Amino acid sequence: MGNSVSGKCFAGLDIGSHTTRLLIAQKLGTELITLRAERRITRLAEGFQRAGAITQEAQRRNIEALKEYVGILRGFEVEKISCGATGVVRRAENSAEVLERIGAETGIECRVLSEETEATLSAKGILSAIRPDGKEPLMFDVGGGSTEFVMPGTGDFVACASRPLGAATLSEAYLRDDPPGIEAVNRAAIEARRQIDSAKVQLYESSHKTGTIIPSQGLLLAGTAGTATTLAAMKLALKRYDPYLVNGVVLTLDWLSSTIGSLALMPVAERRMIAGLEPGREDIILGGTVIVSQILSCFGSDSFIVSDAGLLEGLVVELAERESGLPAGAASGPRTDLTWRLSKR
Repeated sequence: MGNSVSGKCFAGLDIGSHTTRLLIAQKLGTELITLRAERRITRLAEGFQRAGAITQEAQRRNIEALKEYVGILRGFEVEKISCGATGVVRRAENSAEVLERIGAETGIECRVLSEETEATLSAKGILSAIRPDGKEPLMFDVGGGSTEFVMPGTGDFVACASRPLGAATLSEAYLRDDPPGIEAVNRAAIEARRQIDSAKVQLYESSHKTGTIIPSQGLLLAGTAGTATTLAAMKLALKRYDPYLVNGVVLTLDWLSSTIGSLALMPVAERRMIAGLEPGREDIILGGTVIVSQILSCFGSDSFIVSDAGLLEGLVVELAERESGLPAGAASGPRTDLTWRLSKR
């Protein structure tokens, strides 16, 4: 093992609807230090709206990424690995076949995360990197095939909601023309708002049942996953993605609205020239931005804070908590005493 370290190492694998990601981290005391982070665009959700299943070609792309990650993992003394599949895998009619193929071809044991588990682990990842400073946090994770919301209350209470609304699936359903134009964006926004309104009702009803009071003002909205972090990179015009520059960036509703207006009239080929826009996201970034803007509008906020940490970090935090004998995962809620060391990866 060529990368031996003094603290225990853990690895998380996130198989999402658009990307497949790897994170290897070392635990030293209550700190987690990133040793290796990789992401590959695999587009598992491509064609899903039409077929209701994950295509063989999409599975092939995902397997290729996972095989590459297996090679990387061999270079580290990793104690345990946690692999979670979300969004489109959760809803696909052939999800069992997808998981069996992953195990057979890579040796990786993968579990499908429930909506509540995904939301709670995403929030755990966010709160391990960003502190809400006394405000009540509302966290959202806009993925390729679904959007999760989580709002921690008092004690162990957690309000969660998930909707089958993602950057890839919304784009495929409403924004297929190139460029899509304003009318198509408006139709996509109506559908996004419908689902977000429904999630908001669920969150507030769940809070009411436990006697938890959600403030009408002062919520801290925090967003994670590919859409949020890509938008932050675009705002900063990053030539190379840097999680430590992205983490903590504040994006306003006005900026999102202006970005939507520009993207709606911009062909995909032209979007590829935008600094900070990760190659492979040019055709779905508009759908993701529409979702984020509708989240802010729905919850009455004019801005949100971006967290590079999310589900992937939550998977690693969960492993590290278990190693320490602490309550772990969704059962312990999203709050954690573990933090990520803010130094360059």
